[in-house]
Amino acid sequence: MQQATDDFNKREFWIHENLLYAQPNFRLEKCARLINGLMQGRTYDLLDVGCGPAALRRLLDSSITYHGVDIAIHEPAPYLRELDIVQNPIAFEAKHFDVVVALGVFEYMGKQQDRKFGEIREILNADGRFIMSYINFRHYRRRIWPAYNNIQPIGDLLQSLAKVFRVERCFPVSHHWRHKQPGRNALPAVQMHLNWNIPLVSPWLAVEYFCVCTRRN
Repeated sequence: MQQATDDFNKREFWIHENLLYAQPNFRLEKCARLINGLMQGRTYDLLDVGCGPAALRRLLDSSITYHGVDIAIHEPAPYLRELDIVQNPIAFEAKHFDVVVALGVFEYMGKQQDRKFGEIREILNADGRFIMSYINFRHYRRRIWPAYNNIQPIGDLLQSLAKVFRVERCFPVSHHWRHKQPGRNALPAVQMHLNWNIPLVSPWLAVEYFCVCTRRN
């Protein structure tokens, strides 16, 4: 089960797709909680790669300086840049960041995955963190959306990450008997605090994973 292509969705696709993420979903809320816990009120600069409508910004502590890049920006702002990250290096002017986040991005990076990992490393401060999400394509009821162009087991993704970063942690964002984020019947309040792998359960029921990485010198 592996597929990586050079078929990428254009801006017209993402103009409509990004509207689906105007309101924070479970993954976004859990990521914000993770970041706020890691940084513990310290002042820091963050880049949100593939930020969509920048819904993450309003969930983060006020100590953050937020920046976002996306191929389709609906509401321009000083902290946002419209950028096709497939055709151009991942960057925000010449800035470096304490945290770089990429949620729901690398399923769409195709054969550019390793190059984009390298670009993120270059803009990450020496003691910074890279946090990304990735779908569990081995879920027992997996749904593989036709728009995905980078499909692989989480173990293979971690091997690629480890060439560029030191992977501190990798754990499920959530578990669900269906391949979707948790709703009322999947105990979202409990899962918001569950940050570890459950033996025998996670490989089959994890919806997607968070990977928390630091720079490899």
